[in-house]
Amino acid sequence: MEKKGVTRRQFIKYAGATAALLGLSEALVPEIARALEELASGKPPVLWIQGQNCTGCSISFLNTNFPNVAELVLDKLSVRYHPNVMAAAGDLAFGVLEETAKELAGKYVLVVEGPIPTAEGGEYCTFGLEKETAPFNGYQRRKDKPIEAWMEELVPGAAAVIALGNCASFGGIPAANASVTGTKPVQEIVKGISRDKPVINIGGCPSHPDWFIGTVLDYLVNKRVPELDKHGRPTAFFGKLIHENCERRASFDAGLFLEDWNDNNPDFKLCLFKMGCKGPVTYADCPTRRWNSGVNWCVGANAPCHGCAEPTFYKDLSPLYEPLPNVNFLGINTTAETLGWVAAGATAVGIGAHYLYKQLGKKVPEGGEG
Repeated sequence: MEKKGVTRRQFIKYAGATAALLGLSEALVPEIARALEELASGKPPVLWIQGQNCTGCSISFLNTNFPNVAELVLDKLSVRYHPNVMAAAGDLAFGVLEETAKELAGKYVLVVEGPIPTAEGGEYCTFGLEKETAPFNGYQRRKDKPIEAWMEELVPGAAAVIALGNCASFGGIPAANASVTGTKPVQEIVKGISRDKPVINIGGCPSHPDWFIGTVLDYLVNKRVPELDKHGRPTAFFGKLIHENCERRASFDAGLFLEDWNDNNPDFKLCLFKMGCKGPVTYADCPTRRWNSGVNWCVGANAPCHGCAEPTFYKDLSPLYEPLPNVNFLGINTTAETLGWVAAGATAVGIGAHYLYKQLGKKVPEGGEG
């Protein structure tokens, strides 16, 4: 680190930022610093491959919030293969995948971006060439190698598999047409190859760079898979509903909803539920972590949450700009038309029923508060 111009003070500051990223106490900074020093010398290998994807998660990662984190993490990790940032190409690049799988079995982390198409022999997504095929007219034929074949080759030797982004984790947008392409999420493919192999799902379309970096650091520092929810996502980042910390929660509780995009009052932030916001059913820390170096997030930019961190995105949460048909709120199944009044009613319990009657358009009984 000193050779790269990183002072001890800067390194400890980075360790502190790592602690914050992982939601750990500052008292653990010295321990994290020691672990990071060990990682720097060991340089755990990473293989990053891509299935049906738009490269959005890679771009998001490369635009990480901390200017020095990307350099330090990439320097600590030996990223052997990444389609977008490596200098090598062709057989030289693909050979690294094969060599790493053989020589470092059980030590490397496999990152998969995008789901795996399985129809038509996997021809919907290929990279590299199969080594040997039958000769044709005296020439050795080589055909494209499907990503499913790469998975069969790389998964057995991986210490862990990270499914990066909603598409890799749950199928995402490509899975909306799975009847044609046979698209499957990474975890389904991994279970078919090695049932006991740990898979960490990191949702988002794209995923937040902190979600990926924090998960990798947590795994490498603690030498174990972090605590996961029922969908295989790290609870540190996907443990709370967006709705719980939304800056427009007060408008939701008061039953104040935006119903016309032309109704733009910057001083009156109306809830976007009726405009398609999926915040009440989406688990992620977007409202508190924010994006682009903590500048903003979807709802803060006057756009509804699309629920891209959820397993039900995209197919079951579309159309994106239409409200959910029903939501379970306070144990009550409601629609977009009644949800506001249920929320307002919950708020009104502490101050009397008069407001609730008024919002429901009912006449207040004679005798006052009723």
